Amino acid sequence: MTGKNYSCNNKTENRSKNDLYQTPYSMTRLLLHNEYFDYNKSILEPCCGHNAIVDILKEKWNENLITYYDIEKDFFTETKQYEYIILNPPYKLAYEFILKCKSVCKKFAMLLPLNYLHGKKRYDNIYCDKNYPLKKVYVFTRYPLLSCEDVRQDGKYKTGMMVYAWFIFEKGFENEATIKWLDNNNDVI
Repeated sequence: MTGKNYSCNNKTENRSKNDLYQTPYSMTRLLLHNEYFDYNKSILEPCCGHNAIVDILKEKWNENLITYYDIEKDFFTETKQYEYIILNPPYKLAYEFILKCKSVCKKFAMLLPLNYLHGKKRYDNIYCDKNYPLKKVYVFTRYPLLSCEDVRQDGKYKTGMMVYAWFIFEKGFENEATIKWLDNNNDVI
């Protein structure tokens, strides 16, 4: 039995123009409004696509502090250290991106489906990491639809069928992870 595919992706292993999900501007703005980042520190966006997240980073950070490229440049060979990383990775590589982020920055925010919280391998190798733990999960109150089309300038988007959240990891964080909600009702068309 074949299910419906509500996204713009394809089944190839290589990145194609149809495997590009832009992060609406308002989703990144909500993150930056709610989570502390020092805008005088370096930041990387290694899955920039058409720069939807980068455009918002440029509202806060000096361009000299922002490094960005798309996955065609191999992030997994990155050796430079950054203070922060903010990204919406290809979900089939999210596990690998989390491990790599932990080796090249002090704090990162990754947009993922909320169901990424489960899984034994993730639990053992990511969530039980006491040196670089999950700090916070920001859950959107409405289902955002990530699109392969260009993002709207006003940051608005249609609703989809998947719950998304910003997962915040911070090196040296010593408390239990918390869950917060981001009210994105005003951003939904």
